[in-house]
Amino acid sequence: MKEKLLNMKKKIKISDLVPFIAFIVLFVFFTIVSNGKMLSAYSLKLLLEQSILTIIAGCGVLFVVAQGSIDLTVGVNLALAGVIGTHVATITGIGWLMIPVAMAVGLIMGLINGFVVSKCKVPSFTISIAMLISVRGIVNYIQTVIGTEYIPGDMSFITNSGVKIGAFIVIVAIIAYIFEFTRLGRYSQAIGENETTARFVGIPVSKMKIIVFALSGLMAGVAAIFSLATVGGTSMQMGVFLEMKVAMAIFFGGVLVTGGTSAKFYKVILGSLSITIIVNGLSLIGMSDSQISQSVEGGLLLLILFITIMTSKQRKHSAGKLAAANAAETDGE
Repeated sequence: MKEKLLNMKKKIKISDLVPFIAFIVLFVFFTIVSNGKMLSAYSLKLLLEQSILTIIAGCGVLFVVAQGSIDLTVGVNLALAGVIGTHVATITGIGWLMIPVAMAVGLIMGLINGFVVSKCKVPSFTISIAMLISVRGIVNYIQTVIGTEYIPGDMSFITNSGVKIGAFIVIVAIIAYIFEFTRLGRYSQAIGENETTARFVGIPVSKMKIIVFALSGLMAGVAAIFSLATVGGTSMQMGVFLEMKVAMAIFFGGVLVTGGTSAKFYKVILGSLSITIIVNGLSLIGMSDSQISQSVEGGLLLLILFITIMTSKQRKHSAGKLAAANAAETDGE
């Protein structure tokens, strides 16, 4: 029986392979139909640059989803953080203030979300929708009053591709380590698997919820800096639909809405890249219409979620049978 348990642990879960398979199939398909254009240096660079914002924002949201919650405020948090950060840097004449102010605004917004979800027992979806609508109105009002503002001249170095990619790699490596190798990541997955059990074994569930929402807000603030570095300034379109892109990237990567152990860091990266491949691939073959792109993304998302859910159920069923057999063997002894 012990050998069976060891063999089961060694087996690679099919649900964990789905994101890799989807990514490879999409990349090969669009490489073929675009006559190799997908493999050009320009296309590959564009693939990475267009995925950065989604991956950065998704790094924080993954912790929330792992707990079985959702954060749909990353787009408006990004916009508010970017607008306030740029404005403070402009009126003070201290360019570098843009970075800590943007991160602080995102962190504060995340703390508010976490407090409402944890202490006031408001469902994360409800508070997300409320904040999504109200904060977007605030951002639009601020933009109407102060107008478009550009990043300070002494901060222009952040627009350099090398700087952005270097910072991106460092940030992703840090968050990946936190999620995969620290208590915050393990506790978040445990809460998603069974919140009641997590409380019973001593995990501070309320505290963990506040922390992960705060982290999600902080990463939205970081994403705001990347957005400013890419666009060069603020606008009313900052962060629009980003929350949907992030949610799609996470679920496209094979993370279940219930979170738990289905939440893996690499899935955010693969999901983000896969979505960008679809958009860029359709553009390369002359089918860049947004409605076509959205239909393809939605259809593939449903397919991957279906496969992931079915393989997850099969895995749980096998685990249950093994546990029952083990119990029967123990009783027999």
